[in-house]
Amino acid sequence: MSRAVLVLLLVALGLGLYLWQVEMPAEEKRLQVETTTKKLVDFKEDDVQGFTIISSQGEMAVIREGGRWTIRKPRPMEADATAVGEFLRTLMLAQVSRVVDETGTDLKAYGLDTPSLTVSLRLGSGTQTVRVGDAGPLSATLYAKRDDSPKVLLTTLAGHDLLAKSIREFRRKRVLPFDRLRVTRVKIAGPQETIVLYREGQGEKATWKIKAPLETAADQPEVKSLLFALEDLKAQDFIDDPKEHAAKRAALGKPLATITLREDETDRTVSLFLDPRENTAGYAENTPQEPLYRITRAAAKDLAKGLFDLRAKQLIAAEPDQVKTLVIKTGGQEYALSREGPDWLLDGDPKAKLDAARINMLVTRVVRLQAEKIATGKATDLKPYGLASPAAELIAAGEQGKQLGRIVFGRQEQGLAYAMGSAMAGVFQVRPDILQLIPKKDELATGGPGSGK
Repeated sequence: MSRAVLVLLLVALGLGLYLWQVEMPAEEKRLQVETTTKKLVDFKEDDVQGFTIISSQGEMAVIREGGRWTIRKPRPMEADATAVGEFLRTLMLAQVSRVVDETGTDLKAYGLDTPSLTVSLRLGSGTQTVRVGDAGPLSATLYAKRDDSPKVLLTTLAGHDLLAKSIREFRRKRVLPFDRLRVTRVKIAGPQETIVLYREGQGEKATWKIKAPLETAADQPEVKSLLFALEDLKAQDFIDDPKEHAAKRAALGKPLATITLREDETDRTVSLFLDPRENTAGYAENTPQEPLYRITRAAAKDLAKGLFDLRAKQLIAAEPDQVKTLVIKTGGQEYALSREGPDWLLDGDPKAKLDAARINMLVTRVVRLQAEKIATGKATDLKPYGLASPAAELIAAGEQGKQLGRIVFGRQEQGLAYAMGSAMAGVFQVRPDILQLIPKKDELATGGPGSGK
């Protein structure tokens, strides 16, 4: 390598080191300063220990203690962590568009002599205060001023983001705080019945069982949906005054339902009411010491589950692969579909192989058939339902002919068919389309639909 090339390499190396160690850090620092300058308030959400808001609605103080947000002024109450987080992020993202007045000698021109809103953030490094005035010349802009500077700033804050905030927005709105994954018992007491459910098992394999008023399997999706809805139940408004609370509670009368959850070793209770004077309003009460929560009427009705809502609704308690024989009685005929390995046979005849895919679908539909409505819990007279002389009867059997379940179908009414099943006592209504899937014996025997010929 020539001496000239070596010199050039050394020069290039020195220039690179200079850019790396001097110019690039300086540029990064400049950009950091520029970014910080553009921010209305420079802070990180985790650094906020508390904040105060002063507006036309009064003063509100919120503090963080033990990892939770609490409202201290105007009166102690639990804060809504989501609402607090959204408020702080709005401030974090607020930018300074430009400086409109370097000296701040005429604050009245910008509505800053008597600010519409004053926010003070208490940080580990000190307190930062921002005063917010009138709307700017452009939409979604507000004039603002930092306490540590005389400058009047035009910001990207939108009026509704901050000015509309009140204690109602910041207070906890969840009616019944709990962790649904830790709930082991649910009790629903209504005017007609009391339902008690227990969770069995842990994690993803946990299942719910109904223990009262009878022992039976629960509708797993329905129970989980109930817990989700309870966890998500939010108040639209609050009655805080004890006298108003007591008067309104007396006017509401008896609860539509009272739900008690066992979470670990603690019981959490909420009573649901319908407002007799307002057809869109419902109310929820935890204890007389807490506020009376206004909720939607639809939410109150939806949470007041009955036994039929929560119980498993399959008319046969079996799985499709357990069924080895399906006996069909319809139209004066009786015949059996039997499983032999992957094949289905008519009346056990090895020469009468059927369309396995269609029969498998029929068997699946039979054992998965669910009641849509309950007609009566105790059927003393089957004639009104057409069940004294059923339109069809299906009997599912397993290994060695052991009966797994039975369904009988009666007459149809308003798009549903009356039916009885061995897994549930009573008369129910089911979707009648399953009846269209039942093949006739002569079709199977002659190679018609449902046969394998």
